[in-house]
Amino acid sequence: MSLFKARDWWSTILGEKEEFDQGCLCVGDVDNSGSGQDKIIVGSYMGYLRIFNPHPVKPGDGVQPEDLLLEVQLREPILQVEVGKFVSGTEGLHLAVLHCRKLCVYTVSGTLGTVEHGNQYQIKLMYEHHLQRTACNMTYGPFGGVKGRFFVTYSY
Repeated sequence: MSLFKARDWWSTILGEKEEFDQGCLCVGDVDNSGSGQDKIIVGSYMGYLRIFNPHPVKPGDGVQPEDLLLEVQLREPILQVEVGKFVSGTEGLHLAVLHCRKLCVYTVSGTLGTVEHGNQYQIKLMYEHHLQRTACNMTYGPFGGVKGRFFVTYSY
């Protein structure tokens, strides 16, 4: 007898012929909603960035349209996405998107909708850092014991 039982909680199918890798997915409260509810952030090699706010579904039910908060096509392939404190002077979380030759840091914000239109989400570029060589992946954290912000290092 097992104490654990695996169940599907939420799933979705993304695009046709899109390619992904292990760095193309992360989880975090990227919009700083205050509710503590994490979102699923997915980037693809085709340049699509999607942010989901999943809700549990019953078996046989499909994905609900309101689960997709944001879908935007960036101009370059996305190698990796991460959520962290990447902007100094703020306590909020931001989204770091690693492309082949640059790192972009975005803020994600939601505007409360009126009537039935729901909330609208958007990303705003905070800064970008151009790389001298083609990147492979990135690592981030409070290196050196620094508190309140993260540093990013790249692998070539």
